[in-house]
Amino acid sequence: MKKIVFAVTNDISQDRRMIRICSSLQNHGYDVTLVGRQLPTSAPLDSFVFKTHRIRCFFNKGPKFYAEYNIRLSSFLKKCKADIYGAVDYDTLKGVVRAANAMGKKIIFDAHEWFEEVPELEGRDRVKNYWKKIARNGLAQTHLNYTVSQGIAEKLSEIYGRPFEVIHNFPRLIDGIEPSAIRDDILIYVGVLNKGRGLPEIIKAMHKIDAKLWIVGDGDLREELWMLASAEQLLHKISFRGFVPPGELDGLMRQARVGLNLLDGTSESYKYSLANKFFDYIHAGLPQVFMDFPEYQRFNRQHRVGASIMDLKEDSIVYAINHLLSDRNYWFNFHVTCLDARKIWCWQREERYLLRLIEKL
Repeated sequence: MKKIVFAVTNDISQDRRMIRICSSLQNHGYDVTLVGRQLPTSAPLDSFVFKTHRIRCFFNKGPKFYAEYNIRLSSFLKKCKADIYGAVDYDTLKGVVRAANAMGKKIIFDAHEWFEEVPELEGRDRVKNYWKKIARNGLAQTHLNYTVSQGIAEKLSEIYGRPFEVIHNFPRLIDGIEPSAIRDDILIYVGVLNKGRGLPEIIKAMHKIDAKLWIVGDGDLREELWMLASAEQLLHKISFRGFVPPGELDGLMRQARVGLNLLDGTSESYKYSLANKFFDYIHAGLPQVFMDFPEYQRFNRQHRVGASIMDLKEDSIVYAINHLLSDRNYWFNFHVTCLDARKIWCWQREERYLLRLIEKL
């Protein structure tokens, strides 16, 4: 039985992509461990079929955190004596490569985003160049690379001269949804509350939308967004749900009428992304409003699952949402298409490709 150890810098609990990947590999004969970090706010982990380990650091953000974490990570990974080591995003690459090379083992790299082009690094060229150097050095030594979308795969291949495969963020197909027009007028956003997610724009647009808004998730902007909703006197319409365990998300999404997947187009990483929520909404039979970005349109051309908008202007957001709320036939057509598309864009199919890639190592 081959042993695989993956590393992330989050606390594992909310990383649905890695939970899916590790579960599939464990269920198909691999001995899998997922390594993350223990934050002061981390809750106990659920029971998974694979093993987990969380590293506690003295520093929890900034350059000192990344340096400390990768040192601790490398030390732990060497003790694991795995056959394959997996780095998730640039921020684990240094520690994983160091450990794998010391043990003479194979390296997988999984890019969840175009790391150097995220909004948080906008205008910070020195920091961008640091991460590019980490990627250039690390990717020269990997044996398998994959990412979340065709667009990001092409960009990373072009920049770093290394082939990238695509493993999509498809959820596991669960039976039991029948077409139904009976849903409350609830908008739902699922995801991290960070810069560039269109959240301030959505909140302000609620003045012109007759519906409730559920914001499900946590992040750096949580307090700022709550204060904005309060200042706009919209707290009677907006509910901040915080972090919801993955097992409970589907039930919430099935109650809503419109899913929100809005992003700032100035971020190249967002422009070529394919967020978890895009497919989560589809699997919940939930028509959505998303950006007119290449990757989303690539899928929407195959199966029309929602309405796209060109920008984050208030009029664009309000029109798209109100059209879905007011025209029930328009909404129902998207709803039925979602239920058909979920049978194709599902993890049961995608994991087969993942397993073929891993078997070749």
